[in-house]
Amino acid sequence: MAATFASLIAMGVQAVEAQTSPKFLFLQFCVGCHQYDGSGLPPDVPSLRDDLSYLIGSPAGRDFMLRVPGVIGAPGSAEEVADLLNWIVDTFYQGEADSSPFTAAEVIEGRKRPMKDPIKERLELLASY
Repeated sequence: MAATFASLIAMGVQAVEAQTSPKFLFLQFCVGCHQYDGSGLPPDVPSLRDDLSYLIGSPAGRDFMLRVPGVIGAPGSAEEVADLLNWIVDTFYQGEADSSPFTAAEVIEGRKRPMKDPIKERLELLASY
């Protein structure tokens, strides 16, 4: 009986871990706009496959990623959201990622400044390139 109870606890822990994995968070909070394959809905929603280079390659782009509604609204901890952003870069970015990984501290700072108009801010960001 103790072994059965221990295995039920282990299954519960695995289920909780699965629900906080970066892939699970992506499916819950990002896929509606960015699609399963990261292709987005251009021109309003950027493709994670094509547009990450200008986002992760500059401080303004990183700041943008940290403040988009899906990141601000994701209910995970700052560490989980940083892991999500790093998973997105690892999964969809097709270039050589030479930027540092996102950190929980960056997520905390980004959450303090929610984005009011992501499309407008993305267009302003693109205009600066």
